[in-house]
Amino acid sequence: MRKQYVKKKYMKILNRDEIMEIYLLIEELNDIFHDSDRFGNINIIQKFVDEYYPTIHKLYYKILWNALTIDQRKQILEEDYDHKIDGQYD
Repeated sequence: MRKQYVKKKYMKILNRDEIMEIYLLIEELNDIFHDSDRFGNINIIQKFVDEYYPTIHKLYYKILWNALTIDQRKQILEEDYDHKIDGQYD
């Protein structure tokens, strides 16, 4: 029997690890931008990029995208988005 896919309007609930990753990333960004000497220092920015870009990539392309509703995805893409992603809406 084939599984039927139905669009649902609710979001994927983030798990504890995902929430912690988002928090730690935002905390680091806050620390950098809170101190003008830090965000003006290319070495600090490069270290941040080297350390956090994999986390940013995962959060942006997988975790947060899949947490958006179909309507939010449509709004972001400014199109009639109707794709089924990773079984999140089944």
